[in-house]
Formats: sequence, structure tokens, C-alpha cells
Amino acid sequence: MPKYPWQPYSPLRTHDFDDGVFVDGPQPGNLFVCRNCNRRFKFDSAAHKTWAVGKGRTYFALHDSVSSRWITQPCSGSPNEQDEEDSKRVKPRLMNAAQKLKRSA
Repeated sequence: MPKYPWQPYSPLRTHDFDDGVFVDGPQPGNLFVCRNCNRRFKFDSAAHKTWAVGKGRTYFALHDSVSSRWITQPCSGSPNEQDEEDSKRVKPRLMNAAQKLKRSA
């Protein structure tokens, strides 16, 4: 896999990403973290899809509006306050049957 899986014209190419690390879990994919602005993205090579993810060990997908904005914006060059707020806007997750049973017990 090339260092960055995105097309040459993508604004994501303006970021200085570390090497992608595969992260397993409910939303598997390669995790890319920009060394300059600290934005985090996951890339699913099977689906050819990229989305923004929050901080923490789970790297849950951020709300679609945040993900769309981050993917289309070039790197700001440094972390900013708006990104800190955005990184808390995690997309609601659907509960699976086991989680529903556990909550109802």
C-alpha cells in the first residue's frame, strides 16, 4: 500500500501523516494521524472509504459533518481549538443485540 492511499488532488495529501497503523475493532481500518494538526483519519482499504475519528483508544467515527469538513480542508499546520471540540463529536453508534440485553437487565 502506498504511504497515503488518497488521490493526489485530495486535501488529505496536505497533511504530514505518520505511517498508517491497522486498528481492529467495530470500525477496522488503517489509522493515520497528522503530525502537524493532530487530526485523525481511518481508511478502510476494502471499501475505499475515509472518515475522521476522535481521540482515545477506540477511535470512533466523528459526526458526518465533522468528517466531511475535515476531509475537504487542507492541513492547518497546527492543532486548533475547533478541532478539539470537533474531536468530541462522536457519531452515535448503533447498539448490537448483546448491548441492548445488557442495558435492559
